[in-house]
Amino acid sequence: MKKILLVDDHPLILEGYRMALMSDSEFVQTFVLEKAFDCTEAKQKIDQAIVDKAPFDLALVDFSLPKGDESTWEDGGDIVRYIKKEMPTCKTITITGHTEVLTIYDIVKNIRPTSIIGKNEITPQVLIDLVRVIFSGENYQSPLVKKCLEAMICKEVMYDDYNRAILLLLAKGHKLIDLEHYVPLSAPTIKKRIAKMKASFGVPDSATLVQEAIKLGFV
Repeated sequence: MKKILLVDDHPLILEGYRMALMSDSEFVQTFVLEKAFDCTEAKQKIDQAIVDKAPFDLALVDFSLPKGDESTWEDGGDIVRYIKKEMPTCKTITITGHTEVLTIYDIVKNIRPTSIIGKNEITPQVLIDLVRVIFSGENYQSPLVKKCLEAMICKEVMYDDYNRAILLLLAKGHKLIDLEHYVPLSAPTIKKRIAKMKASFGVPDSATLVQEAIKLGFV
């Protein structure tokens, strides 16, 4: 039997995932499902599986999760990182409501789950097919992820970690003069980076840069 961990802070969504997977006759016979509703409970489930020497084979983890009462983890990304470290054979699927290019790219680059899919892309059959693909050893990129990664290719300047951080800070309303308090770069260096981003997006100033980034789905 394969063990699957489902993690989401909405009980109705978790039940939907469970019902979708259990609607498949093959899955009913081969899967054992466990549920967790926040980072604290997820860690408890994972640690118990380690103690029992019965690791999970797959974890479906929502990216935006509450910490819970005892966890220092910030979101589902920390859960996936922990699973990859402690259960290297466990495959991971990050499910996210985010559609912004930079957020999706950061999940791909920094968390590296086996697969990512947007919440609005999931149907019962899509979930079943995704799990089948993952267990077959194949890679899967959802249409959302493909679109975001293609957008990044068109804007190579956004591959840089500092550039993405600067753009996100500008989008949140931070002033240019304040950016060096958040990014470990000098003010002149930050200005040069913003200039490169403006050139890449074809805009004349920082305000229009943010507007164009939002329009193109980067933030």
